Amino acid sequence: TGLNEAFIISDEKRNEILANCRDEAERQRTEALIKPILRGRDIKRYYYEWAGLWVIVIPAGWTKKVTQLSLIEEEAEKEVIKLFPNLMNHLLPYKVKAQKRDDQGDYWWELRKCAYYPEFEKEKVVWQELAQGAQFSYDAKGEFFVTNTAYILTGKSLKYVLGYLNSKLNVFAYEKWYCTKLGQSGVRWLNQHVQEIPLPPITSENQGIVRRIEALVDKILEARERFGTERSLSSEQSERIETTMPQHTKTTFLKKQLSIKHVIKKIQ
Repeated sequence: TGLNEAFIISDEKRNEILANCRDEAERQRTEALIKPILRGRDIKRYYYEWAGLWVIVIPAGWTKKVTQLSLIEEEAEKEVIKLFPNLMNHLLPYKVKAQKRDDQGDYWWELRKCAYYPEFEKEKVVWQELAQGAQFSYDAKGEFFVTNTAYILTGKSLKYVLGYLNSKLNVFAYEKWYCTKLGQSGVRWLNQHVQEIPLPPITSENQGIVRRIEALVDKILEARERFGTERSLSSEQSERIETTMPQHTKTTFLKKQLSIKHVIKKIQ
């Protein structure tokens, strides 16, 4: 956002903004701009612990689209205040700081241009950049945005991708050939490196294995929903994912050095 103190808010602040809206129409307009957000530290292996934080998402170009006008900032601000008085009451104290941001849209209350805003609201894999081992999780409904300490991956067959990314095989390969190590056990899962991870492509021959992996991932995610973490079934099921893929197949995949980029394209 370039100014998290303004654009990332607590549950309490969100509720306050919505409660003070003058009517239901303003409330609905405002609610549509406030999205739940995960920080890197919130994302765990197969689950996440949302901290009740929300991000105000007003993308670059939004003001011109809503007002159907191309206005100087002072006039545009007045128009936005008419539509979102309570939201702007929250943002206005940060105006001077927001105007100094490098990352902003056409006006100080807008976020910077981003071609992939729609991807946040799709089914996706999410992960934290700095982690102990693999910390990949799953956002089934496309509910969450993420901060710049985390990344997202959209596409097809994401439960299969998730199972592989969280596997010991992936951790071994990534730590050996792709990652930046941090101390004895820390791993930096940078997006550009994760895209180059050798991932087994889905073929007609291995559809059965893929379905088994996806079924095990479903059980892990179900345990997460029931117990709030990956405890209970997830530990056992995680171990079963490790043994689902034949050893000779693992070796072949590593030798081919296939990347997620190519595999997702193949799946699509």
